[in-house]
Amino acid sequence: MSHLRLVPPLGTAPAAQAGDDRPRVSLRLLMAASGRCSCDACVIAYRLGDKSAGILTLRPSATRLTAVR
Repeated sequence: MSHLRLVPPLGTAPAAQAGDDRPRVSLRLLMAASGRCSCDACVIAYRLGDKSAGILTLRPSATRLTAVR
């Protein structure tokens, strides 16, 4: 989502970028909008460099065979 920019983490000075008028959103909101889990553990793991953090994988459900007469 190149039309958005991330809000810097707490405790860091925001970089003044002239001419950058893109909306600022949090990483949690960005992860939720892209279909990722946005719980605390996933956000922290993503910030620490795990780019697969928060990706939801759906396991195929067990298919039960039934006989129809």
